Amino acid sequence: MEQDSWKYIIINGKSQWLKVKNPTYEKGILSSIEDLKPFDKKKEDGTPIEPTLEDAQLEKRRIYSDFFKKAFKNILVLSGAGSSMDVGGLSMAQLWNKAEEKYNEKNPKGFKTICDAVNYKYEDKDLEKLLSQIEGFCKFSKDSKIKVAEDDEETPLSVIKEELFTLIKTLCTISEPESNFPHKILLEKLLQRKQTNPRVKIFTLNYDLLFEKAATAVNAIVIDGFSFTFPRTFSGRYFDYDIVQREGSKLKEEDNFIHRVFHLHKLHGSINWERNEENNSVEIHANPKRALMVYPREAKYEDSYEQPFFEMMARFQRNLRLNNDTLLICVGYSFNDKHINAAIEEALNQNPGFRLAVIDPGFDNDNISNSSLAIKKSALESERILMISESFTDFAKFYPEIKTYEINSLEHINLKND
Repeated sequence: MEQDSWKYIIINGKSQWLKVKNPTYEKGILSSIEDLKPFDKKKEDGTPIEPTLEDAQLEKRRIYSDFFKKAFKNILVLSGAGSSMDVGGLSMAQLWNKAEEKYNEKNPKGFKTICDAVNYKYEDKDLEKLLSQIEGFCKFSKDSKIKVAEDDEETPLSVIKEELFTLIKTLCTISEPESNFPHKILLEKLLQRKQTNPRVKIFTLNYDLLFEKAATAVNAIVIDGFSFTFPRTFSGRYFDYDIVQREGSKLKEEDNFIHRVFHLHKLHGSINWERNEENNSVEIHANPKRALMVYPREAKYEDSYEQPFFEMMARFQRNLRLNNDTLLICVGYSFNDKHINAAIEEALNQNPGFRLAVIDPGFDNDNISNSSLAIKKSALESERILMISESFTDFAKFYPEIKTYEINSLEHINLKND
């Protein structure tokens, strides 16, 4: 007889947690349960009520809604691949499959041929490790050439590496959904904070433009480290700028910060960034020849120490150290990046005013990373850490609204001549 399986769906210290019995999932989302604890609702005659999936979801959302209603002074968001997957982005496993399709068009074993050429174990199917192997061979084997298909000419490994980079960039170009756009929904709620509070700061590991598109959808202003001139050029000093309303807006000589402004830090680059080789500046272009991105491979940690990535990472660490009530919301982040984990670990250990919320529908799966497991163990002991089994789409939907001022959505008006 199989032993019953109990899984956490929310953890926030020793007393705030929920477990479900023998849960099932559809596309990673909780779809059914057999029991819930703690749960003590009873009928009028004292008979226990059997909990349902709806009961579990309602109680879970009540707990985290109360948590996020607290008036945190600094709100930071860390967005990983999971947040983009909700709207059509691909996982690393899916990127592997797409790469395999590309090189297997002419030869059913074309992608395996590439793996064999760099002594990579094809069965492991880890694109990040494969790219690391290819890069290593490019450096130490004088960029050897291989023949992927019989009818093809020999191709240098450096060319194959660039082809894979281009494929990743193309697949990370995601269109925003017409409805249920979680980036837009969450951003609109976060920007309800009083404008006298520190600006919301979003740090994303994704290359796509979903947060930029969400900002456009809610009529928000993005401070992203780039100039307000064309071409838009990066400099860290732009993160220190803000936007105030001056004339006819105040009675006292004090700053009058406008609504709907947030900071966006793209820690791993963007599909619309490009390095100008003439002056080494970083610029925004709609269609760059080679997007400036930290591509998935072991060298990505070295890349993070180059500009503009170093500036972005330094800002991330600096904000985590703010010892005056800081909340970091991790959405769709699997805790597999060492340099990001190190910064969060330091904040948890050294900053008593730091709080961490992890949004991951599979945070209590059996195959989670060691870092996620360590955070789970800490969450069971400390109310400073909140872990929620929730998709990004549902989290954005049920994140509590803070009615600090009226939200006036702008309607698009077309004036047509008859």
